Amino acid sequence: MQSKFLWLCLGLGAALWQPAHAQYVPNTTVVRSVDTFHVPADGRYQQTMEVMVRIDTAQGVSSEGERKLAFNDKMETLEIEEAYTLLPDGTRLDVPADKIRKQDNGGDGSYSDEKVMVVIYPKVQVGAQLYLRARSQQTTPQFPGHFYWSEYFSPHQTYQHVEFNFVLEPGANVMFDAEGMQGGLQAPLPDDAAGVRRYRFTFSQNQAYPTESGRVELSDFAPHIAASTFVDYAQFAKAYQDRAKPMAAVTPAIAKLAAELTAKAKDDRARVRSLYNWVSANIRYVAVFVGDDGFVPHSAQSVLDNRYGDCKDHVVLLESLLAAVGIESTTALINLGTAYRLPKLPIATPFNHVITYVPSLDLYLDSTTQFAPMGTLPDDDMAKPVLLTASGTLGKTPGNSPERDYTHTETRMVLQNDGSVTGTSKIRMAGQLEVASRMTQFNNQNKDQRQIVSRLLARFQESGTGQVGKSAPLDLETPWQLSSTYTLDPQVNVPGPSAMTIPYGAVPGHLKSMSNYTPPLVRRYPLACSSVRHTESTTLVFPAQLKIQRIPVGMHSKNGAFEYESHYTLKGQELTVRRVYTSSRDSGVCGANDDKDWLSYRSVLQRDLRAQVFFR
Repeated sequence: MQSKFLWLCLGLGAALWQPAHAQYVPNTTVVRSVDTFHVPADGRYQQTMEVMVRIDTAQGVSSEGERKLAFNDKMETLEIEEAYTLLPDGTRLDVPADKIRKQDNGGDGSYSDEKVMVVIYPKVQVGAQLYLRARSQQTTPQFPGHFYWSEYFSPHQTYQHVEFNFVLEPGANVMFDAEGMQGGLQAPLPDDAAGVRRYRFTFSQNQAYPTESGRVELSDFAPHIAASTFVDYAQFAKAYQDRAKPMAAVTPAIAKLAAELTAKAKDDRARVRSLYNWVSANIRYVAVFVGDDGFVPHSAQSVLDNRYGDCKDHVVLLESLLAAVGIESTTALINLGTAYRLPKLPIATPFNHVITYVPSLDLYLDSTTQFAPMGTLPDDDMAKPVLLTASGTLGKTPGNSPERDYTHTETRMVLQNDGSVTGTSKIRMAGQLEVASRMTQFNNQNKDQRQIVSRLLARFQESGTGQVGKSAPLDLETPWQLSSTYTLDPQVNVPGPSAMTIPYGAVPGHLKSMSNYTPPLVRRYPLACSSVRHTESTTLVFPAQLKIQRIPVGMHSKNGAFEYESHYTLKGQELTVRRVYTSSRDSGVCGANDDKDWLSYRSVLQRDLRAQVFFR
């Protein structure tokens, strides 16, 4: 079980980037934090906590002046025993009882039994210390008979003293992984019952650093402590499977639907496609976590009846439909974010999502996205370790590839006598870029085209009018393509002499967007990265009376994972420009060397994008 005593936004409200480490000050300092866990053999543990946090910045006064403790009131109890503000002059101000409030924790659009206990501190100011003592009792373990828990320490936060104590009753066979911490097994106390074991771990961190763009999740690299009674991931998988598998029972209604949907399918791949597409299009995503539904899906039949469900519900219905036509599948536990490693011990972190795996086709499917054609995953699912619950084995989703994840933009523009430009573009996308594009265009439906086009053009300091056409975003059977027509306000002074860069128009413009990215001056932590290809081909037609004097010279550059080439060809009054960017990485995680290569590559890209055509 994850710790429920979380100080949300703990010190992370400071600036995302600072030009020098000396200017970075976290909003808070954890002065002292002591957690004690009493773990019986059945896993229904009790946790007590004492924490004192000091406010160190003016921003922290507003962002950290409330303590929020999340808990599931159907599976545990929570009591705030003491809370107060200690002012810099030593004055203590107790938190009144009416300023400790229980609220629903449904702000993210989910429906659950999870609540939040909010503690509102009085007279919060820089230098004040906020104290809390609380007690929690888990009445129902997430997995019967098991205990698991973890805590990761942010490098963007300072900790003076953190302490964890574990009191393990006989039969509570808890294993620990404490990386970057001190401590271990302790001597029992004189009044401990026979067989009780005690562990104590401590942590301190006096140096904090700014956050970094693209940084992976803390579970990939940060100091941490984890505890689990699961002996391995196979046992964790079985615990999930034992409760989820019965929910995938094939009912007559499910069997009938599966037969109808696959009636014309000629092989298993076609059957999977038909069933996956139907679930993606017809089952609405709604997060419903009631009771133990955080780890147990609803029955496939109820999901079919209601036509909604969370990720587990999508998976269990698809599993049932596939089973009805003789195709085996399994739940794959995965991280929907930027965690690319699994902890040494079997714990829930970083699992926060489930998708479907079809072993016979070696195929991963995520029907919750609505916008991913079969064989394609959204970016957040890619290059991730997964736990396959049916077999108890570990797997890995495919990574990005420039052969699978790409955009191709074909544009034809005509420079008018007044310097304005008319243009048409066609854009093809594949892989995770297609998934993202389908989602964007779905969300743009029924919106003012003028505003959409204006925003597209404004990204590159262009203005004008136009419209964007697209295939049906939810039609996963039809190849995805965008088109746009537009008129740009004057881009250049005509007649010349003059010069102009190549306009962009109402297109994705990945190359131009990328050229503005600046990595941190210092990269201390791994970052999430991908492999893609962007091709932009533009034909620009000049008026007959203009004489073109000079065109840019093409270039080719390769720096580490990055390769770029451009070609410029003039035939009569038509200039054809072709630019191709490719990134090819061996992993979804990169480091400081990638930033160094990027900066070298970016200077080449920026220089080429600034290149001008001269005419009179």
